[in-house]
Amino acid sequence: MKPGMLPIIVIVGVFLALYGGLHCYVYKKIITVVPLEHWLVVTVLCILVIAPVLVALLTNAGLTALAAPLAWVSYTWMGFAFLFFSFSLVLDLYYLLTSVVGRVLRVESSALMLLSPYSSVIVAVFLTLVAAGYGFFAARHINVEWIHISTSKLGRSSDPFRILQISDLHLGLLSDETRLRRLIEAIRSVGPDIIVSTGDLVDMQLDHLDIFADLLHELKPRFGKFAVTGNHEAFAGIDQALAFTQRAGFTMLSYDGVKVNDVINIVGVDDPAVSHRIKIDTPAERLVLQRYPKGEFTVLLKHQPVVDPASLQWFDLQLSGHTHGGQIFPFTLLTKLVYNAKTGLSRVAEETWLYVSRGTGTWGPPIRFLAPPELTVIELCPDTK
Repeated sequence: MKPGMLPIIVIVGVFLALYGGLHCYVYKKIITVVPLEHWLVVTVLCILVIAPVLVALLTNAGLTALAAPLAWVSYTWMGFAFLFFSFSLVLDLYYLLTSVVGRVLRVESSALMLLSPYSSVIVAVFLTLVAAGYGFFAARHINVEWIHISTSKLGRSSDPFRILQISDLHLGLLSDETRLRRLIEAIRSVGPDIIVSTGDLVDMQLDHLDIFADLLHELKPRFGKFAVTGNHEAFAGIDQALAFTQRAGFTMLSYDGVKVNDVINIVGVDDPAVSHRIKIDTPAERLVLQRYPKGEFTVLLKHQPVVDPASLQWFDLQLSGHTHGGQIFPFTLLTKLVYNAKTGLSRVAEETWLYVSRGTGTWGPPIRFLAPPELTVIELCPDTK
């Protein structure tokens, strides 16, 4: 076995177990309403379970022409399956509740049920189709979120300073050149002073993305473009991901920073997945931030929305992403269990802010349900009080 293969085998095994279990649930639900032979339904579902693994294998083999259509089918189905599972689970809980209430009241539980088991599957499929269709188009819509932060660290006569944040664009097999061009036009219309990418600019397929890098390179804000790594840069291969990001015109900030507009510092740290992948020791975040004067406004770019208490006094605003806002509800609830930080703007200390982006693209299913993508404009304004 090659070094480093065991963790990959474990991850794939866990994925197949969980995803396969979800499909067992789907099978039990749909087999009563699908007019097909059981063996055929089982075969199709088994193929759909392993399809994401096949996509990865085909991509790694350089067979992008085969991987792309399979990715569209398998990841779209993944979103559909998650939504169907969620709606069906809600209906199952409803049946359980009516059964319990019926026993307590000594009433036949069927009298309390609005839907038969057969009808509930049809309703779940209908709701899934509606949600998936809405989510597919929602994922392609461009939403611009405006955030205004006043600070005494800008001179009273200073003009507002605009930072445009993109995060989790996940350029890869499912990326759409037309949408990227629309994103670029939306960014231009904002007129940002700088553009920052807070990780996962790329996904895990980089051999056909030069056109996307060249399109991003056309963006030339007044004070430049800066980026940090996310976990998917590590998955895609650090060297290839860095080459893509630099071709796109971004300056990588790896435990480093720059001063822009005389009084604003942009500091970036790598995602932990990067140091784990290349096995290097990294400096403490607070030691990097301490290089910059407290009297100047410091923006920390960090992929995961985790605030280090030791760093709080050394930065004014942390920009993060990673969670996608859940991307497909109800996964929003799961991300809140894993990460304490809420999506959007929150105050983490008296004069320190955290902004967590919902992300600009999608990962896996090309669907966003109740978690729309965003371009974020953070406008720093002088505090005139």
